[in-house]
Amino acid sequence: MNLLKVLLLTQLVSLIILNKSFAQSSVISVDSLLTKAFATDEILPLLVDSAIKNSAEVTRIQHTIEYATDIGNINKNSIYNGLAFVTSYNYGTNYSASNNQSASIGNINAFTKAQTGFYNVGIGLQLPFSQIINRKSILHADQSLVKANKAEKEKAALFIKQEVIRLYQDLKLAQKLVTLSSKNKKASQINYAMAEKNFIQGQSSMVEITSIQDIMNKAGIEFETYVNRFQYDFMQLEAFTGTNITALLKQIK
Repeated sequence: MNLLKVLLLTQLVSLIILNKSFAQSSVISVDSLLTKAFATDEILPLLVDSAIKNSAEVTRIQHTIEYATDIGNINKNSIYNGLAFVTSYNYGTNYSASNNQSASIGNINAFTKAQTGFYNVGIGLQLPFSQIINRKSILHADQSLVKANKAEKEKAALFIKQEVIRLYQDLKLAQKLVTLSSKNKKASQINYAMAEKNFIQGQSSMVEITSIQDIMNKAGIEFETYVNRFQYDFMQLEAFTGTNITALLKQIK
């Protein structure tokens, strides 16, 4: 019997040391700034703005809008390609009839002539007939393309906002689960310590302390699982929004 107690005590000491080491490696400090931000959700709009700003898809669509706008301007101004200044200068003799009695013979009007020059300036337009007919349709198509791309940008921004909200809510839940599992873990450790003391004093059985030990181990595993989930959700939100959440929290404190 004494040998059995010695073996049990040795096992208990080993488990206590293992659990203490396990607990130290699982410590997570819940930032008070994060807790405050979760309570007010004031960080959520900043995360959404950052995610949209850093989105490669939104940037791609914005470039498409700019490209379509430029093409529209080119098509709009293409009519000026057919415009040209036309100039000419003519020099020659200008004949005119006059009813000058002194210069007339036999009542026949005399013709006079003068050397004159003519300088003409004008603007000419030369375009294919099909281009003139389709001009309105071409400009309308360009405007429609710009509007379609803007709608795609709004759609992408809405999707990003929804994803940020989902990741944000996952992180809030993960933090709560870490807090609850931490409390359960501490309670199970206290119960185990009490059961250990009672067992040494012969006030509890081997079955009781084994059951309490099993509960403590499960609480420790649960805590580690939720810590891992919290860290994963935190990094996922940072990656998706393209921002440092810790630095962002310091800006709004």
